[in-house]
Amino acid sequence: MKPAFTISVLAALLLAACTRHVAFQESRQVPDGRWHRSWKPQFVFEVTDTMAAKDIFLDIRHTGDYPFSNLFLFTTLQGPDGRSFTDTVECTLADPAGRWYGKGTGFIFSDRFQAHVLYRINNRFPEQGRYLFTLEQAMRSEELPGVIDVGISVEDPANRK
Repeated sequence: MKPAFTISVLAALLLAACTRHVAFQESRQVPDGRWHRSWKPQFVFEVTDTMAAKDIFLDIRHTGDYPFSNLFLFTTLQGPDGRSFTDTVECTLADPAGRWYGKGTGFIFSDRFQAHVLYRINNRFPEQGRYLFTLEQAMRSEELPGVIDVGISVEDPANRK
């Protein structure tokens, strides 16, 4: 076996071992980079295993132009039976000194940050079927400049690092 091939195979196995199991992940680009109160992105995903616990994350990407250190959201999860659960969530994006908690996306996009906020831990979905998750900005401003995109991730908690 050639050394380059062996190294490639080992690197692929290492990456696979460190990867979280993501059951669902999707984001929506915020129109014009300004989250208007009337824009309420929705995400649809299927649940087949009601016994497996999942973690739900809220993914927020914003620039340094975002004027606040936090973001309040209304989240609504509607199940296959039509019943829904609405919650208010605070996403803390910066420390008291104004330093962003999210990771930068590199030198070219150094003014952009992403927050991966753990919203629900070990959540079990009660029924199999289609779930609808809706996000709504709940700040006092009609528009929030500097928000690039928002989304959700549903992940296996056993692989959380």
